[in-house]
Amino acid sequence: MDHSTPEEVKVAGMTCLVFNKQAPGTPVVLIHGLLCSIYFWWPDHLSVFGDRPIYIIGLPGHYPATPLSSSTKLSADSLAEAVIQQVDQLLTPESSFILVGHSTGAHAAIAAAAVCPERVEALISIGGATTGKEEGGIYALFQWMANKLGAFGRALIAPSLRASSLTAGIHKIFIGDVMAEPKKVINRPDFQAYLPYYFPALQKISGASMGIYFRDLANMDLSATIPNIQCPALVMCGNCDPYVSIERTKELANKFPDGHLALIDNSGHMPMFENWPEYETAITSFMDRVLSRN
Repeated sequence: MDHSTPEEVKVAGMTCLVFNKQAPGTPVVLIHGLLCSIYFWWPDHLSVFGDRPIYIIGLPGHYPATPLSSSTKLSADSLAEAVIQQVDQLLTPESSFILVGHSTGAHAAIAAAAVCPERVEALISIGGATTGKEEGGIYALFQWMANKLGAFGRALIAPSLRASSLTAGIHKIFIGDVMAEPKKVINRPDFQAYLPYYFPALQKISGASMGIYFRDLANMDLSATIPNIQCPALVMCGNCDPYVSIERTKELANKFPDGHLALIDNSGHMPMFENWPEYETAITSFMDRVLSRN
């Protein structure tokens, strides 16, 4: 199966990437995380989802989507609505699908699955949590600035983000904050090939939009809605993730009626690059379980 040449589709004011549109099987819908884009998902990694259509959709306010207006108030409901609008136009309002989200994208995927649980055949959360509140790292600082310092604090976030993406070399320093062993990963040939794929979009990020996310994610709690999701759910994180602790990951897995936990050894917030063999095994085993059940 060829995952190298996607079709670019514009739906619901967003740009999506479509792979293997004509293939049989339940489609997989992937959602990137905060500060990322539809180019977060490296095509070489899509084989873990098998021979089926794959749709990569975007979060509002993330390039290549238009920036959020200054009056925007984000909520779990608004993120779920953005996901479902894109899926409905890419597929149909009745279609079943599998949802996969990374970090904030996992939060959006969970929120969407709770709105239309009868359509979601399976759910994969990578580096997600029950709440959007950050507990560590620079993201926690940005949330504090966005909420405690108001508009002034959110304005300060933008130059910090621009500084982190001035050049690919500078970016390598900043991205090390999310990994368990950054030097080991960043210098590998596969990551060196991935960098020019996603980095140009990162340079076009809207600092104002990200300030709104840092403000509003802190107040998003999915505790009450997760028990409504009856499909199998794989909850994954790296066992050295600086942003999502093992405790928070276990808490999330335990809230799903059919939750399955996967802790990836020697990995931070990007297990697909930090420990590909365990990441691949966790997802393919889960997908096989879902397919056999269906």
